[in-house]
Amino acid sequence: MHKATFPPAPDRQPAMQMHAPASALLQTSGLPAAWAERRAWSVLDTSFGAGHRFMATWLAWQADPQRPTMLHYVGHISLEDYEQYFSKPSLSTSDDYQALHKAASDRARGIHRLLLEKGQISLTLCIGDSKAFFADHHLFADTLWVDALHLGWDKWTAKALARLCSRGATLIADLPEGPNTAWLQEAGFVQIAATPTSNALRATFDPPWKLGAKEPPVAKLRSSSSSHCCVVGAGISGSSVAYALARRGWRVTVLDKAAHPAAGASGLPAGLVVPHISADDSPRSRLSRVGARLMLQHAEELLSHGADWAMSGVLEHRFSEGPDRSHTHAGWIKPRALVDAWLAHPCITVRYGADVHHLKHQDTNWSLLDAAGDKLLDADMVVFANAYGARAMLIASEMAPHRAATLPLTLGDLQAVHGTASLGTVPTEVARAWGTLPHNGNGCFISIQQRGDSSFWLAGSSFEPDAEPTAATMGLHRIAPLSEQHTNNLARLHVLLPDVADALAPQFHGGGPDSWSGTRCVTHDRLPLAGPVDAQGRNGLWMQVGMGARGLTFSALGAELIAARICGEPWPVESSLARSMDSQRLRKRRAVREVESDST
Repeated sequence: MHKATFPPAPDRQPAMQMHAPASALLQTSGLPAAWAERRAWSVLDTSFGAGHRFMATWLAWQADPQRPTMLHYVGHISLEDYEQYFSKPSLSTSDDYQALHKAASDRARGIHRLLLEKGQISLTLCIGDSKAFFADHHLFADTLWVDALHLGWDKWTAKALARLCSRGATLIADLPEGPNTAWLQEAGFVQIAATPTSNALRATFDPPWKLGAKEPPVAKLRSSSSSHCCVVGAGISGSSVAYALARRGWRVTVLDKAAHPAAGASGLPAGLVVPHISADDSPRSRLSRVGARLMLQHAEELLSHGADWAMSGVLEHRFSEGPDRSHTHAGWIKPRALVDAWLAHPCITVRYGADVHHLKHQDTNWSLLDAAGDKLLDADMVVFANAYGARAMLIASEMAPHRAATLPLTLGDLQAVHGTASLGTVPTEVARAWGTLPHNGNGCFISIQQRGDSSFWLAGSSFEPDAEPTAATMGLHRIAPLSEQHTNNLARLHVLLPDVADALAPQFHGGGPDSWSGTRCVTHDRLPLAGPVDAQGRNGLWMQVGMGARGLTFSALGAELIAARICGEPWPVESSLARSMDSQRLRKRRAVREVESDST
């Protein structure tokens, strides 16, 4: 491991960082010895700065044969520091720091999840006011490095920090003058003493009272080798959750009634990863920004650029709404390639032709049964990721004791939306004139150069809702004739890209181009349901359904959120924002009339 250079610390860097080298801070915190053979370890750093402490922690993790499977690092950085360190090219000679800089660049205010070391290091970068994040965090930190000089330090800040600690957590804090020992003791900290290498205080969080609901879930304490989860559904929703848990050391079995993965809506030949933009920067927009960046990290790590995905950018046509919008952190992905890559993790086993009809709770496990009542397998946790199949199972009367009382109402709002994409090939010299930039805004258009002298193209897709699908009619509900759907796709392409539509029009005549058709499961607010089946998330049943047309944007984020909640880890977004994806959220309805708001 070569010696690397990192950005210098500025003059205004807090005292802890100026006077205590990062390696000494690790030793003062009891690391790496404290994390030996732990499944996961979480660090909260309220002054991320240039990332010196993070890099030292990363290097210590790399060098430790007894390191935890997952290292979670939550770093707070002011907007001023972020712009200084991550808005301009890095001069560091460290490959690891270059990877950090690349992942962290071009971010907005808020909380962002960055994955490093094939996802085994999770950096949650919080850009903005550090103290403001305290109320929006959901985490159980094992180590806390706190620069309190800029936090408005008082006893309430100490209590806010205590809310983010796991029992036994180590706090190293640079504190201003004041009754700090009394405030820390009141918040539940003990063994308070000055550190040997700086003026900071060291303390342990071990209050004499029970933490109750704030204790980490059982899954955090369970060894990874004994944790087994079954995921129902081998599409993009299910495979993303399976991969998130497998990265954390879980044994995962994926069951799907089809004969191959991505048999449903995830079988789209190519789709776009692009954030949603709104004038008020709605929760949907903010979540899509984080989700798109996270998905592109997965693609870069697992897929072949140019063949299975590309960071191509996307041009959004806004027509009368304003000038066109260019999305830099966007691109196209072949969903089947992504699903295959996720399911290839060595901790994942996939069983096809396994049709789950109902569940039975036995002791602390769940038994998954087929239509004949024969057991398919037992698991500690079950995640439903099978779209409308999840609704059919979860609203069954025998599941009433195991689900939230309002869940049937939430699931009842799901819609099935059929879509058909038109697709084909053209000579590469023809496609070259169109460029490689995907377009959206009135449908979408994607052109991908293949091996040889041909290029693949996709246009669409059509949308045709079916308000009341059932398990028996899912494959039978009316759709427009295929020729009519192709005609609609061509008409939309004429609006989006007239020259391309003119060039492709001959392929739409006669027998028409090739096609892909699928039925998407859509929620009322176009955000997925990602969370527990019961109200508290304590019975081991979870779900991720309702991706609609944005599975490539939201699935990886939803999977991270579910895995974090199961394992007691830092959440990948603000807790207030995560509620917009929660499986327990209800559609807003008019107070008097049973008429649903058009605003959704």
